[in-house]
Amino acid sequence: GTDDILTAAEKVAGEYVWGRYDLLVLPPSFPYGGMENPCLTFVTPTLLAGDKSLVNVVAHEIAHSWTGNLVTNANWEHFWLNEGFTVFLERKILKELADKAEPGTGEAVRQAAHLHGLNSLKYAIEVFGEDNPLTALNVNLDGVDPDDAFS
Repeated sequence: GTDDILTAAEKVAGEYVWGRYDLLVLPPSFPYGGMENPCLTFVTPTLLAGDKSLVNVVAHEIAHSWTGNLVTNANWEHFWLNEGFTVFLERKILKELADKAEPGTGEAVRQAAHLHGLNSLKYAIEVFGEDNPLTALNVNLDGVDPDDAFS
């Protein structure tokens, strides 16, 4: 459960400094998988799969407790740092969870998550186009709503 994810996160990132951590399930119209805040993450009801197949989303949002809420980028143009470090930490958390559930499997789980991420990146670049300015690592936001760029 969530407590296990938080414990795994503390093992790789240090003490959780926000005190309490809760998830709040919002109506189906909530447009994101999750949106973290200190102490509380808003989640879409689609995360309630019942088979733990979406635990990575909760791990990602918990990871933001360190990389996003505790330390963050100076402005939206460097949002990639926030998400990059969060994905790195998310995968370290997934490794810890897998090793706890079945010792010795964590690295394979982490590597599979890396591969999935790489394939997702390649697909997004293919769909949006290599020359689309929104596929750049450091997006120029002059005249662009950050919500359009990062959603």
